[in-house]
Amino acid sequence: MPQTAETFEQYTRRIGSYVAGKNPMAILRTTPRTLARAFGAASRRRLTARPAPGKWSAGEILAHLSELELLWGCRLRLILGQSGVPIVGMDQDVWAKNSAYRRIDPRRALATFLAIRQANLELLGRLTPAQRKRWGAHSQFGRLTVTRLMQLLAGHDINHTRQIVQRLAPKRRRALS
Repeated sequence: MPQTAETFEQYTRRIGSYVAGKNPMAILRTTPRTLARAFGAASRRRLTARPAPGKWSAGEILAHLSELELLWGCRLRLILGQSGVPIVGMDQDVWAKNSAYRRIDPRRALATFLAIRQANLELLGRLTPAQRKRWGAHSQFGRLTVTRLMQLLAGHDINHTRQIVQRLAPKRRRALS
């Protein structure tokens, strides 16, 4: 039986469940180390291998993470500049196609992600409680506060970090009988 696509609401609930009761900033700070460790000494072949047709490789997921880090950083700065600012959603498949994720060097995507994440973490770390309550009017998420943005980004991190770690985990060898 074919698997039905997850709705936006189901996706949002799932991503939110990953951070329930956890500190989003701690997750956002930990993700770069986790990804760098996962990429470790993995070969380019391993980084670009797709687990199944239509599924992203670890490198493609990281290209996605680096672009989303740029996007969420921009959204954060828009919200801080003007509470209530309109924020348009994005289609990840269109971005993947237009940016040719498959052709992006995975190690360069990692370096990009690490640099942008560091800048975003520094900004987030300086925010006051009042600034964290500022919000944007997102076309899909609705009223999106800085705090909610951090939670969504942390859940997104967990989701994709799990996928990357799984794709790069050493294959278990079958015991010879």
